[in-house]
Amino acid sequence: MKLLPDGKSRTLSALALAAAAGAGFMTVLAVRDLLTLLNVFGTPAFYLGLARATLPTEMPPLAGLMVRHMRLFFLFSFFFWASALALSLGVWARRQWARRGAAAMLYLLAAAGLLLLLFPGLAVPKPLLYRGISLAPEFNASVSAAAFVARVAAFLGGGLCLWWALALDRGALKAEFH
Repeated sequence: MKLLPDGKSRTLSALALAAAAGAGFMTVLAVRDLLTLLNVFGTPAFYLGLARATLPTEMPPLAGLMVRHMRLFFLFSFFFWASALALSLGVWARRQWARRGAAAMLYLLAAAGLLLLLFPGLAVPKPLLYRGISLAPEFNASVSAAAFVARVAAFLGGGLCLWWALALDRGALKAEFH
């Protein structure tokens, strides 16, 4: 079987293989991170250090969710990347189940991008203010920059995911799958 088959979209084949390579790399990293986390969770020093930890500012909601459910977050990360690997290889092989799964995953990523675009405070901390006075101007400037970058990345990434989801779900590419 050729990497870029004749009679099929070479762009889709190349992007599917690139996505498979990226997802495969991220799957390996997710397994490594999960094993490291499980080793760290097995030590009493981790819990002692965590008990004394203080935060100078309120954590963003998504970061707080990740801290409260750390094991689930790392498991989700592994399953997400493993699914992306399987779906991208299925799209490369032009399987119908992979097209539907990849389109669904891309729609969900586009929705997540829209959510972050509308509410960057889910992932970016709030500025440090006391009665309207900036307590840490440098920190507040970096928070504003981070919120802007998050919005731009969410707009571009979400738009790209939506475009590819629509291309897989409708149009000429849909006819290539069996």
